[in-house]
Amino acid sequence: MSAVEVQEKANLIEAVTALLGHEIEMANRYRVLDQNGSEIMYAVEKTDFCTRQFKSCCGDCAPWEVDIMYTYGGAQQRAFALNRPCTMTCCCLNRPVMTVTDATNGEVLGTMVDPFSCCDLTFTMQDPSGNEVLKGKGGCCQWGMCCPLPCGPCSEVEFKIHDAAAGRRDEEVGHIQKKVPSCLKFIFASDVDNYKIEFGAIQNPSYKAMVIAMAIFIDFRYFNDNKNDNHNGGPMQHEMS
Repeated sequence: MSAVEVQEKANLIEAVTALLGHEIEMANRYRVLDQNGSEIMYAVEKTDFCTRQFKSCCGDCAPWEVDIMYTYGGAQQRAFALNRPCTMTCCCLNRPVMTVTDATNGEVLGTMVDPFSCCDLTFTMQDPSGNEVLKGKGGCCQWGMCCPLPCGPCSEVEFKIHDAAAGRRDEEVGHIQKKVPSCLKFIFASDVDNYKIEFGAIQNPSYKAMVIAMAIFIDFRYFNDNKNDNHNGGPMQHEMS
C-alpha cells in the first residue's frame, strides 16, 4: 500500500464529561483504512480505567498500551502491540518511548522516541538495535497548531517523515497529515482526529507498521485532550513541560 488513513473514533462518555468540565478518559480506538476506504486494521487501547485517568493530570508520564488487530475481510487477528511504559518525564529527562512489537511472534519491530525540542514536535523511529531509521518533524509554525479550527489550513497539521540514515538525512520519504474530521466532532470531541499517511519512498513493511504506530503515538502525545475540558492544556503546553 502507498497510503492509509487512521480514523479516531469518538466516545460519547468522553465528550459529555469534557463538556461538564472534567473529562473521563475512555479507551482510544482507531480504524485503519486503505485507499479504497476498506478497514484493514483496528487499534484499541488496552490501558486499565484507573491508569487512563492518570493521563489527564500527568500526560507526559502516563503509560498506555494499544493492540492493533488485522480485520480485513472479517479477520480478527492480533497483529501489533504498542507499549508506552510509565516514565518520570520532565523537560529533557526520561523522554517517552513506545515499543512496537509483532504480536504474532513477539518480535520487536522498533521503538518510537519523543526527544525534547523547545516549541517543536519531533519523533525518532529506531530499529530493534537502537539505530535511528526515520524521523518525524511537525514544527510549531502551522495554523493547525497555533489556531486549531475545523476548516481550511487551521484544520491540518503536517508531519514530514525523513530518512535518518547517514548521508540521507533531511531527505523526505513519507508524510503524515493530522486533520479535523468535521465541525460537529470539533465542537463536541475536539480530541478526535484523522491521520492521512503517505508512505512515499518507505518500502520496508516493518517501517510502514511503525509509521502507522507513529500516527497513534502523535495522537496520544499531543492531540488527546478535549478543548472543552478546562483541566487540559494544548500541545504546546505539553511540549514545554
